[in-house]
Amino acid sequence: MPEVPTPSAATLRQRRTAAVVLGGSALAAAGLVAVLAPGYRGLVWYGLYAIPAHLLVSFLANEPMLFAAARDYHPGLVALTGTAGCIVAIVLDYALIGWFVTRRLVRTELEDSRAVRVAQRVFGKAPFLLIVASALLPVPFYPVKILAIARNYPLRRFVAALILGRVPRFWFLAMVGDRLQASNSALGSFGAALALIAGWGIWRTVRRNRARPT
Repeated sequence: MPEVPTPSAATLRQRRTAAVVLGGSALAAAGLVAVLAPGYRGLVWYGLYAIPAHLLVSFLANEPMLFAAARDYHPGLVALTGTAGCIVAIVLDYALIGWFVTRRLVRTELEDSRAVRVAQRVFGKAPFLLIVASALLPVPFYPVKILAIARNYPLRRFVAALILGRVPRFWFLAMVGDRLQASNSALGSFGAALALIAGWGIWRTVRRNRARPT
């Protein structure tokens, strides 16, 4: 697990300011769309949900809400909305993750993660391509995100790589969702299954953490 450097006071202020400004702007934009274009409220809800679904080491599943939005909206709009949520989340991550990964419970999981070890080897050679590939492919994204922030990778480059990976990924998933037209019950079952998997991961992490000497 890479060491997380202590950012300068100026850097911390910039990150906090960016997080507050972008987070507030996202909420304001969502409110305006919901009021002025009520037919797009379902898309607004998906965009707001996509933020916590991609924040930190999230246990929320993005796909059920994406499939639900894809039943009613164009795949391109769904992809852009989901990507916008990812952008807001990564700006918040840059402000929060330095504190988050120092918590013992989280570090236990990260230090035992094979994905983190693999990402460490690749990141030093091609960080931009690694971020694009991780955002595009169905692989854990949080190891690359943590590495980028720990190594002070520029936020603008991260966002650019994130867009290149997430837009086509979400577009493809939205097209699948549009064709499937899954029912609410099916999506609910899908989400519940993912929640159970996430719950098992949390329980395993807590148990392993308690078993280790302090």
